[in-house]
Amino acid sequence: MTETVGIKLATPDDAQAILELLKQLSQESSTILVPHLDTLTAEQEAYSLYDINDSTDSLILLAQYQDQPIGIVTIMALADQPRVGELGVAVLKEFWQNGIGSLLVDEATYWFGNYSTLQKLVLDVFKDNVPAIRLYQKYGFVKTGETKVTDQKGQQRAAVLMEFQPATVDHN
Repeated sequence: MTETVGIKLATPDDAQAILELLKQLSQESSTILVPHLDTLTAEQEAYSLYDINDSTDSLILLAQYQDQPIGIVTIMALADQPRVGELGVAVLKEFWQNGIGSLLVDEATYWFGNYSTLQKLVLDVFKDNVPAIRLYQKYGFVKTGETKVTDQKGQQRAAVLMEFQPATVDHN
């Protein structure tokens, strides 16, 4: 019997599992930048999830395998640009190269195009993360610039700025 990965909307009931997933992801990769992750409580996360699920400018989806979260995609409106959403994607290392990131990005861009009130969807990705850049390009993101981003270890790293442009999607 083949096990499958499912995608679901994150709900307040998932708060503790999300925090555990983010903590594991932050140990596996320096790209997970969640402020105050160490002090965030499940109650606070659940409250945030209520707000997110009530909005048309934010989204959190979970990839699950055997009822355990193994990946996450977020779209959050930028505080200084409320009509612009920022995409974030992370998958546990043991599940890399299985198409889970693709599944999450595909679902997020579908939500953006069909349900959100956002006008733009953007992201930044470390310049040396070539597989992620290729994934984003495959789903219609184009490079719009470069910047420096401080990683989890406090180091400045080169990053590529990208914006979703649906006309450029290439599912081949």
